[in-house]
Amino acid sequence: MRKILLFLAIFTSLKGYTVSQIEFKGLYHLSEDSAKEIILFGVGEVSPKEIDSAIINLYKQGYFQDVYADYSLDNQKLTFHLQEKPMISRVSLKGFLDNQEEQQNELLTVKKGSVLDEQRVEENRLRIIEAMNFKGTVDNIVEVEKELIDNGSIDLKFVAREGENIVIDKLNLYGANSFTQDEIEAELTNREREFLGWLIGRDDGKMKIRELQLDSMKIREFYMKNGFLDVKVSKPFAEIDFDNYRATLSFHIDEGSQYRVRDISIDIDENVTDVNSVKSRLLLKSSDKFNVTRLRKDMESIKRSIADKGYAFVEVSPDIDKVENSDEVDIKYIATVGEQVYIRDVFVSNNNRTMDRIIRREVYLAPGDKYNLTDLIDSKSALGRLGYFESVDIEEKRVSDNEMDLIISVKESPTGTIQIGGGYSSYSGALFDAGIQDRNIFGSGMNVGLNMQYSQLSTNYSLSLTNPRINDSLYSGGISVYQNEFEYDYGEDEYTSKDIGFGLNVGRRFTRNIRATLGYNYSDTKYNNVSSDFIDLLESYSKSSLSLNLSYDTTDDYFVPRKGILLTDRVEFAGLGGDAKFLKNTLSFGAYKGLEDYIDFDLILRYKARVRTLDDRGFIPINESFHMGGVSSVRGYESFAFPDRDNDLYKSFLGKKSFTNSLEASLPISQKARLRMTFFVDYGWLSNESWFEEFDRGGYGTALEWISPMAPIQFIFSRPFNDKTGDKISKFEFTIGQRF
Repeated sequence: MRKILLFLAIFTSLKGYTVSQIEFKGLYHLSEDSAKEIILFGVGEVSPKEIDSAIINLYKQGYFQDVYADYSLDNQKLTFHLQEKPMISRVSLKGFLDNQEEQQNELLTVKKGSVLDEQRVEENRLRIIEAMNFKGTVDNIVEVEKELIDNGSIDLKFVAREGENIVIDKLNLYGANSFTQDEIEAELTNREREFLGWLIGRDDGKMKIRELQLDSMKIREFYMKNGFLDVKVSKPFAEIDFDNYRATLSFHIDEGSQYRVRDISIDIDENVTDVNSVKSRLLLKSSDKFNVTRLRKDMESIKRSIADKGYAFVEVSPDIDKVENSDEVDIKYIATVGEQVYIRDVFVSNNNRTMDRIIRREVYLAPGDKYNLTDLIDSKSALGRLGYFESVDIEEKRVSDNEMDLIISVKESPTGTIQIGGGYSSYSGALFDAGIQDRNIFGSGMNVGLNMQYSQLSTNYSLSLTNPRINDSLYSGGISVYQNEFEYDYGEDEYTSKDIGFGLNVGRRFTRNIRATLGYNYSDTKYNNVSSDFIDLLESYSKSSLSLNLSYDTTDDYFVPRKGILLTDRVEFAGLGGDAKFLKNTLSFGAYKGLEDYIDFDLILRYKARVRTLDDRGFIPINESFHMGGVSSVRGYESFAFPDRDNDLYKSFLGKKSFTNSLEASLPISQKARLRMTFFVDYGWLSNESWFEEFDRGGYGTALEWISPMAPIQFIFSRPFNDKTGDKISKFEFTIGQRF
């Protein structure tokens, strides 16, 4: 800071100045009123000491790089001259974490629109170097470039130049006698470089400095899972040759003895819970090799069993007693229980749109209820399955020794969506699917949808209304009306069809995860302009059918589940009047498993399968038979690619048996943007009378999944395999509004 007080020499010996006017020059960030409050004086007699303090106070605000004052004897005006620090108009990081904007934003604390602060700039430069060091490179350099823009602001650039990676040429595990190096090394992040380490699937040996200390813990954890209670593992020691950036990494291991479990007991009052029942569910058994992972899971199992009896504040700790003169241990789980806890009140927060009662009816604990941990966990999953919320959190707030409040905090996501899907077919041309739907209209929990599908050959409309909990009861109800028009034109073969119908359904929830729905559907289908090749295959008909749908759902989220299964079975019987007479069954299965708890990475595995059968009970219309291909079955082919009605061989083919399944691995791209990438493999069969006889096709590819502010969007890039000449291939499709 430069402090200059320019006063006439004849006044320097005076004790003060008469100030009739105060002026600030160069003041932009602060208002003049704020500046006057900061200097702590106004017009009148002012001492040099007060002026000096005022200069210091202004400088401390952090907005100025230079402050000084002068006094005019002629008009008794005191002027403060302020030179402001420039504003930062742009901040960028080049050379490190390129194309990873989210990570860069987390790393940089200097933001656009802030005042240039050299100290913070230097702190950020050091943060970047530290992050580069953690990545495993050395001799990293970060330079700061400042470009003055015409408007006086600064374009701030951090230019990073990554140094060299340290490569682990040799990994020494001294004292590891009970396991091979490969067995232990498989648990580690830092591993020895393998031959042709640059190939995918091979280890390149690059050192991850951040993980070095964790690797010591991982070795100890590995031994503890295999019974070595006394194992000791040294800190990592790395010998680095900085001439070629090669290293030898060493750990010293003192294994100790391997222990087995002699006896297991649980110290808890019999009045709290049935000890034998709890003990029967333990993973770690007598005579087993000691395993610390199973020990922790058993502690959680005991805690949950007791917490389900209302003892919310239970604590479980293990007492591991080594048996003298043997390699055995006795394990005693000690449960500190406390009093039974009751729910005093349930609060709902952050639900700006969804009504409180819509949330409360999915919570299995109410004021006055005894606490139950399983109920709490199931409540969170039930709220996630609604599809109304981006996230759900239930806080347990302790009120007293025997009371607690539950605070349900939700982050709402859009439920009113404009659904759009599309693709291209060499036969149908451009395909377009659009709709307006709200799964939680006006926050009421009711589902209203208006949908339209259009291509050059078909136009479909539908309107539906569903109430999943009529008057907050366990019963549901719904109604739908629809109209479908289709025009088939291939050479000399042609026909048009028009299908008008409606549906009614009523359902009931029997348990938290099981629901049944009974539905009635009536439709009338008319065929016109039928060419001679189809005259014997197509005849106008009506359908009156009854359907029963059973579902079992334990998933934890509607759009992106990370755990649980979804099992549904729909049976439709057509023949309650009308012309169509058949029995159709569709069994669908989905299993979801998130691996973040195991590998510290948000990888989700999914398996989906669908089995369909169609039995002739008198008359099966051709458009009631099964098809295969497209987003909902086997990707890589056009929708309804099999059977191909353009092929004379399959004009009258009725698909009566179908099995499709897919395996998917979903990875996060941006957690903040809720963007994921999924790799998939699909395979399916479509047959007439016997299984697996006619069509068997596979597809593979990737899909971008984005939970956008408008609706879930999926872009699918696929390729077929086991395809045959003449198959209708589709390499790109997209959908909006579907669950993943």
